[in-house]
Amino acid sequence: MDNIHESKAFLETTFRPRDWVIQKIESMIEKLLSNIANGSPPVLQTVSNVKRRECHTEYDVQSGTLRRKSNNFKDVSFLKNPRGFAIIIRILDICHELLIHDVTATKRDIYYKDVRLFGNQHTVDAAIDELACLFRVPRACLNVTASAKGLVAGALKIIQKDKTILDCQSLNNQGILIPTDQIDRVETNAEFVLVVEKEATFQYLLSSRIFEKFGPCIIITGKGYPDLATRQLVKILGDLRHSNNLINSFETIPILGFFDNDPYGIEILSVYKFGSTAMSFDNENLATPIIKWLGLHCADWQKYNISKNTLLPLTSADRKKAYQLLQREYFQDEWRNEICRMLYMEKKAEMQSLCENDDILNYLMMKFKCPNSWL
Repeated sequence: MDNIHESKAFLETTFRPRDWVIQKIESMIEKLLSNIANGSPPVLQTVSNVKRRECHTEYDVQSGTLRRKSNNFKDVSFLKNPRGFAIIIRILDICHELLIHDVTATKRDIYYKDVRLFGNQHTVDAAIDELACLFRVPRACLNVTASAKGLVAGALKIIQKDKTILDCQSLNNQGILIPTDQIDRVETNAEFVLVVEKEATFQYLLSSRIFEKFGPCIIITGKGYPDLATRQLVKILGDLRHSNNLINSFETIPILGFFDNDPYGIEILSVYKFGSTAMSFDNENLATPIIKWLGLHCADWQKYNISKNTLLPLTSADRKKAYQLLQREYFQDEWRNEICRMLYMEKKAEMQSLCENDDILNYLMMKFKCPNSWL
């Protein structure tokens, strides 16, 4: 990590009241229309959030997350891009209406308000993230949410902003959807949080009565690449201070990741730990640098008698992803070594390989007792 600079100015987001955001939107629309009235092309200050995001993102040593540089704003004229101008105006208009009436909408809802103009969902997603970045607020301040995706179960009570309480232990044994942008605070006596890559493994652990065997804990899955609500919940739990009977040396609740031993599993884990480039302007509210990779690791194949018949060959896409991950200077050496071992052995292992002989709970129990093996 020698090439990573510590003294950089990064963009910071701040939760703002509804009236503040409304005023910002009205000022922006007024400025754009004033340009047109004066015979000038409409100009918008942009952070170029859509193209070449990596150029605007850098690892921040102090926070341990990927963050957006604050010196990348520039004026962009819509003279040759009238459709782009129409999209921005339409998104501003929709967000303004949501805020005026104090209601929320999903990005999907917004897309269906003007399918012909937007063309595809990505256009809406990019424009909303661009505006949130420009206003330096979390996306929730625009009253825009994503559809609920992630699941949580275990020793956790979520107190929502409307004061309703979600008891994640007393509901069904399939987990509950993580609420989007509605969490006020949480209460828990959990001794650890286990973040699971896949829903199938999440459901397997619940059906195996993991809470009876491991005591108070929390299980979370983002069903692959996590949505913002899942990342926000993991972040909230990672920031809690908690007395821990399982591992006395921890001041915070241990946040442990259970992911496939393949390049894509590592990339998904990195989204939880460092944040994503797409949301780098808000990663301080989304990333959880203290998360540890519990497993699967290459060394586990032999140590825990994982059958060779369950190992899979790396695909060309796996190898390409592995080489891309090795270019990330902020990855710790232990993660790099795992990637190199996969490439050398040309093999990968999925979490389901532990389900074959009902070994998954025994594996987790042994891994919990060996914190030195966490990466």
